[in-house]
Amino acid sequence: MGPMTNLDGRARVLAVLRDDAGHSRPDRLPLWLMRQAGRFLPEYRAVRADVPFLDLVRSPDLCTEVAMQPLRRFDLDATIVFSDILVIPDALGAGLSFEKGDGPKIERPLLSDAAVDALQWDGVCDRLGYVYDAVAALRKAAPGHALFGFAGSPWTLFCYLTQGAGGGEFAVARAALWAHPERSRRVLDHLTDAVIEHLVRQARAGADVVQVFDTWGGLLPAADYEAIVAPGLRRIAKRLAAEGIPSVFYVRAGAHLVDVTRTLGFTALSVDSTVDLARLVGVPTQGNLDNTRLLGGRASIAEGVARIGAKLGGRRNHIVNLGHGILPSTPPDAVSILVDEVRRLG
Repeated sequence: MGPMTNLDGRARVLAVLRDDAGHSRPDRLPLWLMRQAGRFLPEYRAVRADVPFLDLVRSPDLCTEVAMQPLRRFDLDATIVFSDILVIPDALGAGLSFEKGDGPKIERPLLSDAAVDALQWDGVCDRLGYVYDAVAALRKAAPGHALFGFAGSPWTLFCYLTQGAGGGEFAVARAALWAHPERSRRVLDHLTDAVIEHLVRQARAGADVVQVFDTWGGLLPAADYEAIVAPGLRRIAKRLAAEGIPSVFYVRAGAHLVDVTRTLGFTALSVDSTVDLARLVGVPTQGNLDNTRLLGGRASIAEGVARIGAKLGGRRNHIVNLGHGILPSTPPDAVSILVDEVRRLG
């Protein structure tokens, strides 16, 4: 198949997601960055100087502005709604807050059956209309870019809801699986329902693709992940496929989970830098670039991009992205270099 020409970013991304064999030939590999609207941009920091984070997340106008900021600077192929994986716990009434330097906190962690029952499970997505309004506004503002909606995975949301705050290895949340298996299963099932509805509503608002972020999935051994986490993820992927919604699944530090995640049913897998792309032939992929390479100058970036190209072996079913979010210390010029190197690879 000859190269596809005159494509915009939206078409490039969708070409990758529709091709599980790597035979499509977009004019170059598409590129976007996890957390591309964020603290590495001075214009984002200027907005945040006057607006608390949750106020920003709940403002469709401001969400659109910060999502557009990287598109004005860089030739990226996709944008992602500016939101947070913890909007579902917030809508459940768990008492979400963000404290400077400490990350997210949950005021009412799920340490009893009564705490689980006290959450507002019914109509949770009815209280997330600001997210869908932000998706619709961004769709209008960036018609030539692929638009990603997203949600946290049920397991990652379970970690925060159970432990109450970021806890490194989330020992409290992991222990709850064994100490309170029935309660844990019930919470995971409820969260799976909420994630499905949240993703479908984003797609109906204008998202081309939806992504599930399992930030803390890598904490679990593969056998436990298969037994406890995978069933809900398969249910999410099945519903999205039935709705005709392209989907991407990301798990951080998940090289040991590849044999599980490739069977979940998502359209594509987004992987961090620990995963060998050669293990995923026949699966559309995304990511894999170590985010610290953007701190090492042109030679470091060029080597990272070239390594991805070599692993792909000529396949084009890959979206270039970082293996984790862009670091706040990243010089904006490094992203310009990355764009140049991806074009050269293409």
